[in-house]
Amino acid sequence: MTAQQIMQDSRMVRMRALKDEVSRLKEELARACEERDGLREHLALALLAARDGEALGRGGTMLIVDGWNAILGSVKVKLHQQDGTSGREGLRAQLKAIVRRWLENRPGTRAWIVFDGSRADGRADGRIRITYTGGTGEHRADRLVCDYLRMRRFAGDKWRVIVATNDKAFRAEAERLGAETAGVEELELG
Repeated sequence: MTAQQIMQDSRMVRMRALKDEVSRLKEELARACEERDGLREHLALALLAARDGEALGRGGTMLIVDGWNAILGSVKVKLHQQDGTSGREGLRAQLKAIVRRWLENRPGTRAWIVFDGSRADGRADGRIRITYTGGTGEHRADRLVCDYLRMRRFAGDKWRVIVATNDKAFRAEAERLGAETAGVEELELG
């Protein structure tokens, strides 16, 4: 092997290493851009909920429901396919009906049902706001709600917040951030 071949081999090894590094950096940039876009959506959804809270004023209460925890994780909340809808859509409709009944005798109260979802989305229906977090990964709804609670505390908002979930870690974090907590079964009890 000549000196020239050794130099060429060395350059090829270096070239492969640089290509691998460029590829790794492109993937890292794509993840960072995806995270940035997710945070923008996350902030927009939290701001909508904050506006709902501002409408409540000092004496109002915001009920935040951990949607999938209420539907899938709770054995005590009885969700039934009664309205002809099926699957997840029917379960979400039933949860919304339970929350609507919970709100009936509480005029100074609004509710926010938060679901993990692949696409960020949200809509309000009367005093109920339903939000889908968007993004990927576990506990996105929990993170969105906790970010909302941090923002609320930072802004000095005074309305009461109740987080309904049976997730012990989420409850502890919500309480640490100033919210009251309740089990999802309490929604049916009124």
